This record gives sequence, C-alpha cells and structure tokens, in this order.
Amino acid sequence: MNRTAVNDVAELADVLERTVSWLRRSAREAEWNTVALSVLDELDRGGPRRISVLTALERTSQPGMTGIVGRLESAGLVARSPDPTDGRAVLVSATRAGRAYVAERHAARAAFVADRITTLSDDDRRALLAATRALAALIESEGKPL
Repeated sequence: MNRTAVNDVAELADVLERTVSWLRRSAREAEWNTVALSVLDELDRGGPRRISVLTALERTSQPGMTGIVGRLESAGLVARSPDPTDGRAVLVSATRAGRAYVAERHAARAAFVADRITTLSDDDRRALLAATRALAALIESEGKPL
C-alpha cells in the first residue's frame, strides 16, 4: 500500500472511531452500560450464546459477564436455559422484552442519524449510502483484536 493509501486508511479509521463515539454520545441516556447493551444486541442478532462466548466477544472477565447477564435477567431482558449440547453449560438468549428494547434503541438511533443525514449535501448523502455495503462487510470481517 502506498503512502497516500495508508494515510487515507488512517483517516478512515479515525473517522469511524469518531463516528462510534458520536453515536454513543448521541443516544439517550440508557440504564445499561455499553457492554450490557452490546451483549443484548449480540443476543438479539446472533441468537443464544454461552456466557463464555459473550465474555470473549466483549473482552471482559467471566465474573463480570456473569454479573451483566444476571442484571439483564433480573430486568427480564434475557433468559438462561440449559445448553442442549452440554448439560453443564447454560445458554443466554434475549427475551421478547429484550428484543423489543433493542428494536426501540435501534429505531431511535436510526431516526437520529436519518435526521442528521438530511442536513448533508446530496453528494454526501449518496456517498454515505454507497458505503453501506462496504461498511457492513468491514463489520463482518474477521480480525485480531487490538
């Protein structure tokens, strides 16, 4: 990769990082921290998971994840059930209330972003829409954690 391409990629990485921070700050204050919200989103999108898998995905400790799952369970947003492939393990899944909570948060964020996008020029709106597939592919790509 030439120097210009490296600089462009670094600029893109910076803008993506600032975008994540902007989205996080723009969301209404939640009663859940970002890890709990991420866990709930993962369970909604990906289905039931073992606590050990959630721990690895969120790069947190097993006791910390157990506590998060316990609080989400107490709120009725997740449920635990035996893992059919291993009787010693437990699967955590989003409940109907958990999925509704995630849907409401996504809808609110989408409305906020859509409103902001309408303030952009036609060219900038088209550029953002054109980048949708590439950004989705980037999110789905495998990579080593930092």
